[in-house]
Amino acid sequence: MSNPLTIFFLGDSLTEFYDWQGRFPEHEVLNLGLAGETVQGLSSRIRRIMGSASAPDIIFIMTGINNIAMEDYDILPEYERILRSLKLAYPSAIIIAQSVLPAAMWVDNRKIESINQQLNSLSKKIGLAFLDVYRSFIVESGAPKTECLEEDGVHLSSKGYEVWSSAVAEFLNHLPKRSSRSRSSSSKE
Repeated sequence: MSNPLTIFFLGDSLTEFYDWQGRFPEHEVLNLGLAGETVQGLSSRIRRIMGSASAPDIIFIMTGINNIAMEDYDILPEYERILRSLKLAYPSAIIIAQSVLPAAMWVDNRKIESINQQLNSLSKKIGLAFLDVYRSFIVESGAPKTECLEEDGVHLSSKGYEVWSSAVAEFLNHLPKRSSRSRSSSSKE
């Protein structure tokens, strides 16, 4: 990719605990992950994010595991508000909702799969992209790949980050090439 992109990563500790800039040094990356954050927490800080950062070319968002850990499965209405706010604030950005990852402990992954299916449908309804990273984190039987997770069964190991960041890289590699003109016009607001 010839032109550097401005990329935002929004989410919780799974996002925050990775060096996205180090993984994508050819781009300007802003890691906006916040450990412990729920979908509602991200929603409450979304205006602050939009007011303090220049316009991105691409936004990757992954949130929801902290809600699911508290058995709060009704995250889609608030998630939709976040996605619509981002689309309105950054109309020229490519916004990608990423699937919630499976967990190896205390979580019913069938519920995560159901949420991911709904999130995929919601993304299509709004006209946004969906990146299914979940499938890369499970074995054929549907169980999580334990080598991708830390001992707590939720946070990612270095192998897990390799798998996730490779899916992001694959997504970026399939984007249409953007000219300097479209890049500069998309960064002005």
